[in-house]
Amino acid sequence: MAQSPHSPPLQPVLVTDAGCDLPPVEFDRYGIHVAPLTILFGNESYRSGIDITHEQFYARLAQGDVHPSTSQPTVPEFVDLYREIGARGAPILSIHISEGLSGTVNVARQAAQQLPELDITVHDSGTLSAATGFQVLVAARAIEAGYPVVDIIPLLKQTHEVTNLLFTVEDLTYLHRGGRIGGVRYQVGQLLNIKPIVTVEKRGPKAGTYIQAGRARSLAKAGDIFIERAAEVAGPAGKLRAVAVYGNDPTLAVQMIARLKSEFDMVYAAAIPTAPVLGVHVGPGALGLIYAPGDWPV
Repeated sequence: MAQSPHSPPLQPVLVTDAGCDLPPVEFDRYGIHVAPLTILFGNESYRSGIDITHEQFYARLAQGDVHPSTSQPTVPEFVDLYREIGARGAPILSIHISEGLSGTVNVARQAAQQLPELDITVHDSGTLSAATGFQVLVAARAIEAGYPVVDIIPLLKQTHEVTNLLFTVEDLTYLHRGGRIGGVRYQVGQLLNIKPIVTVEKRGPKAGTYIQAGRARSLAKAGDIFIERAAEVAGPAGKLRAVAVYGNDPTLAVQMIARLKSEFDMVYAAAIPTAPVLGVHVGPGALGLIYAPGDWPV
């Protein structure tokens, strides 16, 4: 439906994908649309978070009969989503998992090109999980404050610059099978029981891809390192935004958030399971911390 020339401009509508980790309440609160990513167990196909829940995914994974893989949405699926959302004429801001980790953002761009009649801006978050989630939250807050898309993009880039993502895994098999680590590093890590601390590079030729940022002997030790790194950017009792993510055991993630709350002025804090589609690549024994110093930019 076309907008009347005398009507106030419509608020932008947010789209992300299932590789974005946020508490479910945030998706509901801000009306964020999620493009599903698909998990494949052989011939079985599930849309992450829609056809299969977090609990169901790990129960299916535990059967061990087939290692799952993932696939991104198709161009026609994105076209249908954008058409439905854009029917009222509102601008669309579509924020997605790093191009270096998934083809989703390129599919979104192709779909947007097929819909020149709609006002669609596709943004590569350069990261994933709750680090993408922080950008989505900033966009949602900015939209609520009346910002147009053109003024939101710089806020997303600034958020990406100050947001840090660290994670580790109990079993390197999942990262290895997904092609995220080489065979030699996998074998040495498994043999010595070393947990690599992984982040997503922000700059240079490896921007938007996984790089190693340290190592630990256990998930608990990794959690200690995560908190030390957060303290370095926040300063003593400084303001901090943080989300702890986990595989199928919330214990360490909940403990990390409790420690952060006792040591910092927490602007935002949550412990949540990572999306099933990300669980394919990290397995059940995963632990991560996504954090940024200071308050929200808007």
